[in-house]
Amino acid sequence: MRISFVGKGGSGKSTLTASFASYLSKNTIKPVVVFDADLNVHVPKLLGFDAPLFNKHLSHPEATKSIKKWLIGKNNITNLGAFRKTTPPTRKSNILNIEKLNETPLTHFGLQRDNLFLYAVGTYQEEDIGASCYHNNLAILESILNHTNDKNGYIVTDMVAGIDSFGGTLHAQFDLTCIIVEPTKRSVEVYNKYETLAKEAGISDSLMVVGNKIRNIQDKEFIEKNIPKEKILGYFNEDIHIREIDQNEAFLNFKKLDKGNIELLAYIKFKIDSLLDNRQNRLKKLWGLHKKYVNQDFIRERFGDLLEQIDIEFSFDK
Repeated sequence: MRISFVGKGGSGKSTLTASFASYLSKNTIKPVVVFDADLNVHVPKLLGFDAPLFNKHLSHPEATKSIKKWLIGKNNITNLGAFRKTTPPTRKSNILNIEKLNETPLTHFGLQRDNLFLYAVGTYQEEDIGASCYHNNLAILESILNHTNDKNGYIVTDMVAGIDSFGGTLHAQFDLTCIIVEPTKRSVEVYNKYETLAKEAGISDSLMVVGNKIRNIQDKEFIEKNIPKEKILGYFNEDIHIREIDQNEAFLNFKKLDKGNIELLAYIKFKIDSLLDNRQNRLKKLWGLHKKYVNQDFIRERFGDLLEQIDIEFSFDK
């Protein structure tokens, strides 16, 4: 199962991602794979890891190159540039089975503690100033998610801020998307924009809201006044433990969280565990996005027809 946490910058995406991943890893024997896709890489420290060095970032050129080459497998893709962010898996691809990640190139670029695996997409480096867009960094995460069979584990992702995930395939990669909403007008506006795009993209059913930084009943009433009640998954209260780790750069211990917050984490786990297997439906959405992306003139002019990369006979179960 896959879950992502989205929302406006500063809404608490990283905190909720780390809190849920920490809770999940202690309440399952399955692998819990965490991707920090935010430009500001905070999740590693929150989970008690040292921040990964630049050469450990998934978007590091050498990491991207080695991962793509492995994923291509026996497909007839000789030009690495033709392996696009939307390129779907085929029967000739190498697949990232979530329970065997240490047998893949990802083992060289991640951090691990017991059943918890952590990967950072990466952030700007000095050479990127004025010459790069962060969305380019996200392409390797899209490729990884495209080719990951998560049937026997969990993927938890701290997503890019706001509505940026609609710039590629990331909005369609998850079974449950939790948009973090603070009790403020600006946060509600981001939700409204995300919900509008989610409806157009056909993923609105998988979008739920977590109210964050809740201090009192008025905060809850504000959110319920501005967001349909059936969309609200629950509330994460303003937490003394969160304030302490923010001030002291300590790592998160979900057992020290407010009791109501721990109950919310348990409910989110119950929610995703109750969802139906959606891997093939996600793949069909990916095929549609790949068709749209590779039909653009600049792709066709440079790489030719990449529609043949779609293998309609491919199934993760096979």
